[in-house]
Amino acid sequence: MAASKLSPLMEQYYSIKKQYHDAILLFRVGDFFETFGEDAVTVSKDLNIVLTSRQKDDTGNKIPLAGVPYHALDAYLARLVKSGHKVVICDQVEDPKLAKGLVKREITRIVTPGTIIEPSMLEDSSNNFLAAVVQEQENGRAGLAFVDVSTGELITTEIESERLKSEISRFRPAECLSSADLSDIYLDGIKVQKLDEPSISLDNARSNLEAQFGQGWAARFKLADKTLASRACGAILQYLHQSHFGALGHINEIRLYSCSEFMVLDEITLRNLELMRNIRDRSRRGTLLDFLDHTETPMGSRTLAKWIQIPMVSLPEIKRRLDAIEELIKNPVLRTSLASRLKGAADLQRLVGRVSCGAATPKDIVALKSTLERLSGLLEAMADCVSPDRANPSYLEDLRSRLDPVPVTDVTSLVGRSIAEDPPANTRDGGIVRDGFDKELDDLRSILRDSKAWISQMESSERQRTGIKSLKVGYTSVFGYYLEVSRANLHLVPENYLRKQTLANAERFITPELKETESRVISAHERSVAMEQEIFTRVRLEVGAHARQIQSRAIALGELDVLCSLAFVASENSLVKPEFNSEGRIALRDSRHPVLDRAMKGGFVPNDVYLDESSSRLIILTGPNMAGKSTFMRQVAIVVIMAQMGSFVPASFASLSIVDRIFTRVGAYDDLSAGQSTFMVEMTELANILGNASKDSLVLLDEVGRGTSTFDGLSIAWAITEYLHNVVKGKTIFATHYHQLTQLEGVLPGVKNYNMAVKEEGGSITFLRSVVPGATDKSYGVHVAKLAGVPDVVIKRANEVLKQIERETVIEPLAGSKRGRKSSKYTQLIFFDQPGGEPSLQERQIHSDPFAEEILRLDLDSMTPREAHNKLAEYQKMLKERDADA
Repeated sequence: MAASKLSPLMEQYYSIKKQYHDAILLFRVGDFFETFGEDAVTVSKDLNIVLTSRQKDDTGNKIPLAGVPYHALDAYLARLVKSGHKVVICDQVEDPKLAKGLVKREITRIVTPGTIIEPSMLEDSSNNFLAAVVQEQENGRAGLAFVDVSTGELITTEIESERLKSEISRFRPAECLSSADLSDIYLDGIKVQKLDEPSISLDNARSNLEAQFGQGWAARFKLADKTLASRACGAILQYLHQSHFGALGHINEIRLYSCSEFMVLDEITLRNLELMRNIRDRSRRGTLLDFLDHTETPMGSRTLAKWIQIPMVSLPEIKRRLDAIEELIKNPVLRTSLASRLKGAADLQRLVGRVSCGAATPKDIVALKSTLERLSGLLEAMADCVSPDRANPSYLEDLRSRLDPVPVTDVTSLVGRSIAEDPPANTRDGGIVRDGFDKELDDLRSILRDSKAWISQMESSERQRTGIKSLKVGYTSVFGYYLEVSRANLHLVPENYLRKQTLANAERFITPELKETESRVISAHERSVAMEQEIFTRVRLEVGAHARQIQSRAIALGELDVLCSLAFVASENSLVKPEFNSEGRIALRDSRHPVLDRAMKGGFVPNDVYLDESSSRLIILTGPNMAGKSTFMRQVAIVVIMAQMGSFVPASFASLSIVDRIFTRVGAYDDLSAGQSTFMVEMTELANILGNASKDSLVLLDEVGRGTSTFDGLSIAWAITEYLHNVVKGKTIFATHYHQLTQLEGVLPGVKNYNMAVKEEGGSITFLRSVVPGATDKSYGVHVAKLAGVPDVVIKRANEVLKQIERETVIEPLAGSKRGRKSSKYTQLIFFDQPGGEPSLQERQIHSDPFAEEILRLDLDSMTPREAHNKLAEYQKMLKERDADA
């Protein structure tokens, strides 16, 4: 049998598919986007839709076929992209009714995870970044650029190559472009696209950047000597244009940033502190973002996420935010008024992005206008936000000036005059443009109204003329207008009726007059729809010309929204304004973990914290599992982050110094994807900490060395402690079960021992959740096992083994070490004077009586009353003698 010949349609499909072999090609055919061949099999499986077949191919085999309705494209597109596919959209670019032969089709979009602009595929509360990496092996440096096509933000920096993973993790891009292999820095969940060398050349970058930003871009954006950053930006712009983003007017500037402007939070710290995503299911539930986010707008929610991920190190900028929040806390009427005016505002940043890309719908344009119209009300509410010092306006006063509606008045006026108040979601059927905006369109609409009125009147006049009372005038998109007569009345049909269609119980007819009117109506409708589309396109272009002014107001709205949210959270949760010192101290009274404190509704036990650069820069924290060591460390880090992002903090008093980086080593897990064991992961993280921490860093270590043998682990933990104390000299909290490390308090001058208080009664324990001075020599592991439900026979045997080990194992203290007196197990750690007074930054420790252990060893059940009386008298005498000696 001869091979089947492909139809012209399939030949057109395969010619386009050949250019995009690495992508799913969605091919518009009528009211569907179709896929064929292997694409159809993949799409059918991933979208769970029916797989059918079309004609046979050249080999005689049927061609698999699967399609989705064009009007539901966004929903299916989102699922394909989420499944990891690159999707190419091939649309019809001419009216099939006007096409001579095969309908012309072209690629209109290439959609990848980092190039999404569809609202249904984006999270309101987070940016969708596309990253580009350009590395220079000779000097070990890299250029990084991040763009969010949906909002128009483009930022860039140059860093050491070893910091690539941390910086990429900070912005969590959906997709990353690179000419180099990035497998050595394993980017979890990030789609990596390989670039060829010409794409990242400096000449190519200069050409792309000049085309986008005009001459002088290098000086304007301070990129003249930043060749790596320039190459990364150029590569991103080229990739976007290759994705068929013809217009990118909303990307109108590049912000060059330096990592030294912000606190560094690597991907491990972001994960361990659960700032943006929780560890359990990677959702935002139970995170710091979830706690702080009471924003009213998408711009505000995204801005808050940025503030959390990139805390500042500039004290003036931090204080500027804190002062604004304090002003809003003191003026709840203003805060409430601003929040109510912000509520329901549309996402200006993403709307103007869709406008610039030519993807905005009529409803998008109206939403943009209504949000811009809110600016006047916000300015009115902020009328009293005026600083006494005119040379240094406050943050709120600055925001007020940035929200000035005058530069965008032309936009609101144009849209208000041109676009209907409640337009349709698309431009296919008209009804977009207001009456009175365009005379020619008004004339066409008048023809339509008159013609439709004539057709409506024709039904009653024809009934009277023919005597057919059931006669009716109808319309279908296939046959046009018609006169329908039932079979019972066919004998009454006039001679001038022309038969058009036969039905089971009726006949449809047309008259010359009806045909002429139909032509006039259809012509006027088609012309009016085309004219409305042209008018809407012009309006959209004019709105897009104001992209910069709209974007600046969107950014200001987002910042104002965050300040109101942080003020609300501070008021509702008794947060305090942190102070900052230049002596390198972190001093907190009654600090709390904000998320747990809210979840426990007042049941959370607060703790004091004191770290400095000299006598208390490294805390050895001991205590049993489940007692709260990890929570204590996390809350210290979260308080520091909240303060440096410009937020009030969960404490009754806070005096902090600026921290440049926070490092955490909390918990143990295998990184099987990278072929690393738990212990290897632990050591890799420690190497990063020891190699990058400075005296201004905050280091939090939990159970270091537990992944290997006891002696190896203890040796490593000991050496790390010495290195952090003697070389790094940063502020450190080291939680450990290696009680031998507590001997370092007597050896290293900056080491202090603290432990989690535990109450023992009748063989059971109660975790008091309080951090108290001194070390503990118990881990209470058997007690915890009992609480977890381990069988009694196992618990009993474990206690027997533990007692035997404790009798037989003796660890001598190091030469030169000094054992301090044991402190009370139940006394809350106190660094401050009584509440309400100025805090004393000197520690105050309450030591237990030296006879306490002897008293605890007394067997009271075997003592007579006389023996007990004599023993008490003996202790009384000894105490009096000690006091006299003192």
